[in-house]
Amino acid sequence: MTLHQEFIKVAKKKGDKLAIIDRTTNRRVTYARSLVASLILANKIKKYEDDFIGIMIPTSAGAMLSIFGVLTAGKTPVMINYSTGAARNAKYAQKKCGFKTIITSKSLLDKIGCPYIDYMVFIEDVMKSITLFDKIKAVLKAKLPVSILQNLVHKGSDDDNVVIMFTSGRGNNVH
Repeated sequence: MTLHQEFIKVAKKKGDKLAIIDRTTNRRVTYARSLVASLILANKIKKYEDDFIGIMIPTSAGAMLSIFGVLTAGKTPVMINYSTGAARNAKYAQKKCGFKTIITSKSLLDKIGCPYIDYMVFIEDVMKSITLFDKIKAVLKAKLPVSILQNLVHKGSDDDNVVIMFTSGRGNNVH
């Protein structure tokens, strides 16, 4: 079973139990809310043509939910190291994996002094674009039985990459 399929099963089982403590934002997120957020992000991410989606977000609930959103959308997340040479690392990952879209944060780019790179999508803008309809649709979907919900999202296979990590400009596949 793939990571995001397993996440759906666990999130449905654990529901209102605490899933994430995000020390960067002082937020606590339940499994149920994590599932809904992942479904919303998956729906937004599906519109990008790339099979790989770069993620350049600090370790946080946003990063974790972005990973699950990308996986649920049937794409492979590419984690980009921003601690040293963020722009160089982002361009290298785009070229190496043949993708364009990088989900990042305006505040992160400002904090680290990284310039905007073509095809960067700001998570703040994605969050602002979420409509009431998006939320209702995801909540209703999340209420479906596990097996039905798992069939409605990308199924994946045991041979899929879970994530590709670029650390210090080198790519390492993690299965």
